[in-house]
Amino acid sequence: MRRFLLFFFFIFFLSVSLFAREEEPKDTVTLKKKSPTFLAINTAAGLVLPTNDYIREGKNMPFSSSLTLKYGIYSRGDTWQDVAYGMPYFGVGLYSARFFNKKALGYPFSLFLFQGAEIKRISHRTSLYYELDLGMSFNWKPYDVFDNPDNIALGSSANVHVGAVIYFRTPLSDRWDIHYGLNLSHFSNGAQQLPNKGINIASPFIELVYNFNGNPTTAAHTDLPVAPLLEERFDYDLTFTSSTRQIRVDTVGTGLPSRLLDKNFRVLGLSASAMRTKGYKYRWGPSLELVYDESSGVKAWRERHPEDGEFYDRVKLGDFHQRFSLGLSVKGEITYPHHTFFAHIGYNLIHGNDYDYRLYQIIGLKAYLKDNLFGTFGIRAARFSKAQYLYWSIGYTIPGRPLKKKAKN
Repeated sequence: MRRFLLFFFFIFFLSVSLFAREEEPKDTVTLKKKSPTFLAINTAAGLVLPTNDYIREGKNMPFSSSLTLKYGIYSRGDTWQDVAYGMPYFGVGLYSARFFNKKALGYPFSLFLFQGAEIKRISHRTSLYYELDLGMSFNWKPYDVFDNPDNIALGSSANVHVGAVIYFRTPLSDRWDIHYGLNLSHFSNGAQQLPNKGINIASPFIELVYNFNGNPTTAAHTDLPVAPLLEERFDYDLTFTSSTRQIRVDTVGTGLPSRLLDKNFRVLGLSASAMRTKGYKYRWGPSLELVYDESSGVKAWRERHPEDGEFYDRVKLGDFHQRFSLGLSVKGEITYPHHTFFAHIGYNLIHGNDYDYRLYQIIGLKAYLKDNLFGTFGIRAARFSKAQYLYWSIGYTIPGRPLKKKAKN
C-alpha cells in the first residue's frame, strides 16, 4: 500500500506541474488568450483478453463495458514546443467499468492522467491521434482464499491502470468533436500482492467532446511558430532502480498450504541507454539492464521447531550468483517538454531467476525533476501480460554531441 500511495503522489505531483506549466503566462499576448479546455464523455464495450487461465475459462468475464468522463487542456499553438510535439493535450479522467460477472471482479473505477497528440492529418476534417493513460484503480474484488478463490487475476483491491489509445478525430462543429478508435487497458498491482495475472481489456469506443473555448488544433494557423533545428545526436541515460516483489513457490513436499508466499524480496537495478534523438517527438535506442533479484532461487518449506514443537514457515535465499540477470533491450520514448512515456522489449542474456521468462517488457513514465535529473515509475513484465514488479528509479541524462554528417564530394 505504501508503494501505491507514493505512486498516487507522483501522479498528483505530475498533474499539478503540468497544469501549472500550461497556465504560466509567457507574455502579454498570451495573457489575452483563454486556455482551450474540453470535456469528453467516452463509452466503450470490449473484450477481456484471455491472458490467464481465469479469463480463458470463459464463464467469468469475457466482455466488459465502461464509461469515462475526462477534462483536459489543449495546446494553444502559440509556442514552438506546441508545434514540435504535435499539439499535445493533457488532463484528468474518471473511468468506471462493468464486467459480465460482477461478483468476480466487483465494480472498479479509476482516476487517471491522460496525454495525447496528433500523429497524422488524414484529411481536411479527420486526423489520427494517440493517447496514453496512467492512474490508479480501486474497488476491485480481489482474490480471497475463501470468498473469491478462483480470481488469480488480481490479488489486491487497488491496482495501477495503464492505457494506450489510438483514434480518429472528426470535428462536428466549432465546439463539438467526435473521437472513435481502440483503447487497450491493463490493470495490475505489479506483483506487490499475489496472485497477480492482471486484467487486459481491448475496447472499441466512441467519445463525444465539447470544446469550451474552441479547439486550436482545428484552427487555420498561418503563422505557426517554427521549432529550432534539432541536430541528430545520441543521449545517454543512466538509471538506478529499487523495488520489491513477491513470487509463487513450489509446495510439493514442503508442507506449505499455498504457493503464494507472503514475503517481499528486494530488487535493485542499473541500466544504461543510448537514445538516438532525431526529432522532438520520439527517441529510441539500445539499453542494458543489470538486475539483482533476491527472489531468485528461493526455497520455502514448513518445519517444526525442535524446542517449542510449533510449525514455522522457513524461507532460504538462493545462491548469490543466481540473483543477477543481464538483459539487452530496445527502448523507445514518446517525448514531451518535461516528461516522456517509455517502453522496452528485451531478452536476458544472463538469466538468474528461473521463475521469470527471459523475454521481458518494461513500460513507464519519466519526469524531469531538474535539468537532466529525472525520476521514473514503471512496470516490468513478461509475456506482455504477467507483471513482475513495480519500480521507482532515479536517473540522469548525459546529452550527446551532434552527429557529424559526412561531407559530400
